[in-house]
Amino acid sequence: MEIAEVRALIESGIPGCEVRVEGEGCNFSVVVIGDAFEGLNPVKRQQQVLATVTEPLSTGALHAISMKVYTPAEWSRLADSA
Repeated sequence: MEIAEVRALIESGIPGCEVRVEGEGCNFSVVVIGDAFEGLNPVKRQQQVLATVTEPLSTGALHAISMKVYTPAEWSRLADSA
């Protein structure tokens, strides 16, 4: 898979989110930022992102994906502390 494909899957599955993708082949790391995660615990957030890439995970096109998931407020606080 390509970075753009992973990004497109997540963006289409979680409209309005910002997606940053690194990696190649079938292993990727993603940072996903969106209002959709407001009020969700970390497990629910990751489940929401994983649901967008279920098909390539099931076929092996995507083997591994690590993720960090934030609300815009959380992302802003991280940026301010860096």
